[in-house]
Amino acid sequence: MTRKLSAIAALALLALLSRPAGAILSIDITQGVRDPLPVALVDFSWEGDGERPFEVGEVIGQDLRRSGMFRMIEPEAFISRPHRPGDVEYKDWRLVGADALVIGRMAPAGDGRVEVRFRLFDVYAQEQIAGMRYRVRPEGLRGVGHRVADTIHEKLVGWPGSFATRIAYVERGEDGFRLMVADADGARARQVLTSSDPIMSPAWSRDGEKLVYVSFEQQGSVVYMQDLDTGKRTTVASFDGINSSPAFSPDGTRMALTLSRDGNSEIYVLDLLDRGLTRVTRHWAIDTEPTWSPDGDSLIFTSDRGGRPQLYRTPVKGGEVERLTFEGKYNAAPTWSPDGKRVAFVHGDGNEFAVAVMNLEGDGNIRTLTPMGQNESPSFAPNSRTILYATRGEEGGGELGTVSVDGNVHQRLKPESAGDIREPAWSPRKP
Repeated sequence: MTRKLSAIAALALLALLSRPAGAILSIDITQGVRDPLPVALVDFSWEGDGERPFEVGEVIGQDLRRSGMFRMIEPEAFISRPHRPGDVEYKDWRLVGADALVIGRMAPAGDGRVEVRFRLFDVYAQEQIAGMRYRVRPEGLRGVGHRVADTIHEKLVGWPGSFATRIAYVERGEDGFRLMVADADGARARQVLTSSDPIMSPAWSRDGEKLVYVSFEQQGSVVYMQDLDTGKRTTVASFDGINSSPAFSPDGTRMALTLSRDGNSEIYVLDLLDRGLTRVTRHWAIDTEPTWSPDGDSLIFTSDRGGRPQLYRTPVKGGEVERLTFEGKYNAAPTWSPDGKRVAFVHGDGNEFAVAVMNLEGDGNIRTLTPMGQNESPSFAPNSRTILYATRGEEGGGELGTVSVDGNVHQRLKPESAGDIREPAWSPRKP
């Protein structure tokens, strides 16, 4: 059984196309909500000498637009262009059909920093509903734009956006594999690791400062943990046999893993402080792909103990194993939502697979969110409302996609040059 799992993992990795991969992602909204909220965003003014250091308003607008929840009113329709609260004439914005108005300004703040102020207004209530001030160095202005967009999203929709987060993914190119990290919109992509051998299963630490992943550079699977700022990495698991599917616990003190050190593929939990290793599952079948509950007390994992890959839940401390999925021949790659309400996974029949969700507090029915195809590796955004996954583009190359948990909003994130992208993971929101 362990040889079977190793072969499956190897074949999945070798199936990646060997075309050059791009470091920048472009975003296409393929489907949004039926009645997106109309928002007017006035370009932020610059009150300093020379050219403004960065277009913060442009980042905010792009974030809101790509959420699929908002319709950005074209600036050509604007009757006025206020930058301060006292300059806002609400009738101007009712006339252009805006429900909400965003204004802002930027100015030098001394010590090389830039001050950014923004205001959000409800046009029909004729009141300000949000406003913040930031002081950052120029290189931090893109991050300010993402944080402002998160605030606007939360005030207008009711839950926070996930724009000020990051994604990790694996690229396959002619020269091998690259582990990449980028902003959630694909900007500022950078290489964390390059290797001629496969890299897979990246996962984020709770503080968003480290990645854990599986590398085959030692002629076998080894789990590493790498600090993103310093580049320093440490070996987490290099036991004989399979070392795979690492997942940090919510508090960051433990890691769930799939190991075959005792002869069969089982779920283990490693204490990252004292290096103590605890075996969680004991079954002749293949148990793999653990994902943590938000309280750290339970794991959902994939097992073929029922004859085909299905999802199961077990207490971390041991106890009764509960089967969760019964519908379909293939249910695997689970990811537990940060709010604990859902599990997303790959649901398939034959050679085609969809991203699906199950409401853990409901009737257990499976709902598919994407069409059947080559979809894999779902990962929840920290707001639990959007799922990132890997898929195939129209020309056969690997792309990333996102889908809302209600299935209404779909996007594709594509490399600007031909390439193949797999194994996405969405970072947590920093505490």
